[in-house]
Amino acid sequence: MASLRDIRVTLYTAVAAILVLIGFLTLTHRPSIQSLHHPLPSHASNTFTHHPAPSAVTAPIPTKSNHPEETEPGKEKLAYVTWLSSTVVGENSENLDEDKYFIGTRILVWQLLHYSKTKTDGIDVVVVVTPDVSESRRERLRKDGAIVRPIDFVHGKNDKWLHPKEDRWNDIMSKLRVWEMEEYSRILMLDGDMILQHPLDGIFEDPASKIATRLRNASNPEDEPDIPDEYLLASIGEVAGADHAFPPDWDHGLKKFGYFCAGFFMLKPNKKIFNYYTALLDIENRFDPKYMEQNLLNYAHRWDGPMPWKELAYTWNIRSVNDNDLDKGVASMHEKWWENPLSDSERVRGIFQSVRWQMEGYYLAQDELHK
Repeated sequence: MASLRDIRVTLYTAVAAILVLIGFLTLTHRPSIQSLHHPLPSHASNTFTHHPAPSAVTAPIPTKSNHPEETEPGKEKLAYVTWLSSTVVGENSENLDEDKYFIGTRILVWQLLHYSKTKTDGIDVVVVVTPDVSESRRERLRKDGAIVRPIDFVHGKNDKWLHPKEDRWNDIMSKLRVWEMEEYSRILMLDGDMILQHPLDGIFEDPASKIATRLRNASNPEDEPDIPDEYLLASIGEVAGADHAFPPDWDHGLKKFGYFCAGFFMLKPNKKIFNYYTALLDIENRFDPKYMEQNLLNYAHRWDGPMPWKELAYTWNIRSVNDNDLDKGVASMHEKWWENPLSDSERVRGIFQSVRWQMEGYYLAQDELHK
């Protein structure tokens, strides 16, 4: 009798074969795609303002390639950025089909660049990679269409006190390098484990995504360096679990008042603020290192400080997604696609598997065409 693993392998192979066929048909006979509007509901009470989430729009197929030097003169340069390091893999195996975070990164890139339901209309898609990410992974991401940007690790001069909750986060401070990418005016930073349901381009029109001026009626301690006059940090509160209201608020579903999730946030690159962050690494116990860069950023952008973070509409992203979130039109889900959803929703799990294999089929078809 065939084992469950054999049955799964056979099933996945069959699904991949079907998706390869669909990919070929799509590539050889692509009908015109008209923009479809997916209105998102207004989000809940906001600490700073009350505003509805902008309508998410399915973008037409971009006519220009995904390279930063091709930005039109006078047009704001925007980017979606995600971070990849070998520490999240557990081992530097060259079996890319078993690297869950790498596959997740490929899924995100595919959704942003190629999937008609969620693709961007010309915004750059960048994967920043630490020195230990293999060349085979980098090359695969380039073939997938991403801009691959190598970065160095980030360490302080006196950061021995930094001990994250999990070893796989040892190099996660390197995410701060995104603030050095000053060729972009604004960046949406996303963890690699994101599944999209609607396009995200409209998030750059969210009122919270506008560049802010530092507050002069609040200050940082004297042992910290100066901060810029302008900054941007917009995010969403950390969701406590799958049993939350939609949109969640500080009384129903969010974990800790004023505490945001560093898996999904918007920023304005600025080397001065990067230097400010890295200086904090040398000040022992200035923030709780348990969640590394998330707690550093929450300290730097605390609501009673000079650079308070702003709340984006929760319709843009939810962690620990449930069926009600889907019904209300959430644009993206922060979930590990290879695990059972915390909500135990079969519907959510089905979306994860569908997107994973659609991505695989699309790229298999592309690879065959370009042999």
